[in-house]
Amino acid sequence: METLDLLLSRDPAWRPPRGELAEWVAAATRFGAPPALLQEARWWQAHDAALAADWGRVSALAQEGLGEPFSEREGVRLALLHAISGNLKETEHVLSQVIQWSGDASLLRRFAETCAAEGLAEAAERYRRIAGSERPGRG
Repeated sequence: METLDLLLSRDPAWRPPRGELAEWVAAATRFGAPPALLQEARWWQAHDAALAADWGRVSALAQEGLGEPFSEREGVRLALLHAISGNLKETEHVLSQVIQWSGDASLLRRFAETCAAEGLAEAAERYRRIAGSERPGRG
């Protein structure tokens, strides 16, 4: 397994290969494990629950925390879970909040790429279009 610092330097939507997931979750749930590792494990579990449309589990995991509160990492994850659910209005609301916190308008372009990688074509196109319309001299 890689170090926590390396893990946290990865894209917020990253998940370990299926074969390594149990080892990571076990490490995260050990007594004294860093809270950040537990947040990562919750994210992986919430993503799996979202793909299974287990929205009660997704909500419970999200309430426990999927990253540092009010961080771009957690916000991107929450937005992605909403996109998986098909609720692009809520996705957009979460992304707007993250951009206000971070001041990084490139987030929409990066989020569009994440959606495309997740197979969420409608969301990817929507956020590509929005990101393109917010460039200076466009729109």
